[in-house]
Amino acid sequence: MAYQKPTKNIKADWDDSRLGWLGCTWFEKFGPKSLDRLQKTFGENHGQDAWRGHLENLLKSGLTENVAQDFINWRQNINLADLSATLDKDGIDFVLPWDLLYPTAFRQTSCPPAALFWRGAAISKRPWIAVVGTRKMSVYGKRACLQIVSELAQAGAGIVSGMALGIDACAHQTALDSGVQTIAVLAGGLDHKSLYPSSNVPLAERILLSGGVIMSEFPPGTPCLRHHFPQRNRLIATLAQAVVVVEAGAESGSVLTAKLALDENRDVFAVPGPITSPGSVGVHELLRQGAQICTGGKDVLAGSQTVILSAPERPPTNEERHILDLCRTSIHVDELTRLLNSSAAVIGATCTTLEMMDALQELEPQTYQITARGKQLLIQPFSQE
Repeated sequence: MAYQKPTKNIKADWDDSRLGWLGCTWFEKFGPKSLDRLQKTFGENHGQDAWRGHLENLLKSGLTENVAQDFINWRQNINLADLSATLDKDGIDFVLPWDLLYPTAFRQTSCPPAALFWRGAAISKRPWIAVVGTRKMSVYGKRACLQIVSELAQAGAGIVSGMALGIDACAHQTALDSGVQTIAVLAGGLDHKSLYPSSNVPLAERILLSGGVIMSEFPPGTPCLRHHFPQRNRLIATLAQAVVVVEAGAESGSVLTAKLALDENRDVFAVPGPITSPGSVGVHELLRQGAQICTGGKDVLAGSQTVILSAPERPPTNEERHILDLCRTSIHVDELTRLLNSSAAVIGATCTTLEMMDALQELEPQTYQITARGKQLLIQPFSQE
């Protein structure tokens, strides 16, 4: 679909056309392709015509007769005002492709969502990286996820994931702890009762309170069903400029997300794992198929052709100054961690940022030394950030 430049306000009013499109989107047998056909046939400002369309006109849009007739029967018992009131009650926005809130990345995909349900802020302009993996996260997987997401966040990237248990939740939580925006894409409704898994409701609330985003193609009241996840995964793959798979079994949805990302010309990275672990099967298969190896956030930043992060032009923070001062001679991350009484993940992420600022160089794995640029930065005034 050739979309025009968005013209609608971020918080759109409920006019007749918008209500009509809301009703069409609520019908469970209309997927993104069916809705796209309706939008092409009836036009952006004619949602009521689509909602009230006669069988003959619905068939002209490419719907099958059975689906069109089911829609006509279903809509007879639906009050559009009740649907919009449901969204307003739950604080859910309804986003159409011509709205400003609609992500630009979706306009450049082969199967864009024809409508979105949305909670939270607008998506900030920054590189977005998806970090996904198994629900059965191992200790190794958790450590890898913490390190990678911390380093990516420290470099200014936002994190996309699916808010599932395990790696997904760890990715969101680490992004929040690092102070960057995170996006959760769900396979069911965004209302409180439908949020899945229910144990991650506090995580969803934290994402929203931090200025993040929770989105879905499915209306309130829709449970997370197995066949919804591939549809959800394509949104994750499209939103991100690169996908990192931390742990995944052979038939994992994370592997599907990676393959969908390749179809959308995104970079795919996989974290190697122990050969005896079931969670390594999927990632090792991705590596055999050409995914790039990921041993840290630096691999993603260096190996991606689509993620572009510029070094921040600013004086170093106090914490960065401490590290630069200790790196006047070569020093290992473990020693920095001991001397600064901090965590290896935080120190590693800060060293990555300083590398991007050309202030540190890695002489050996996790062993750093200050550069000439770093010495210049040390004599600059303290940063207020």
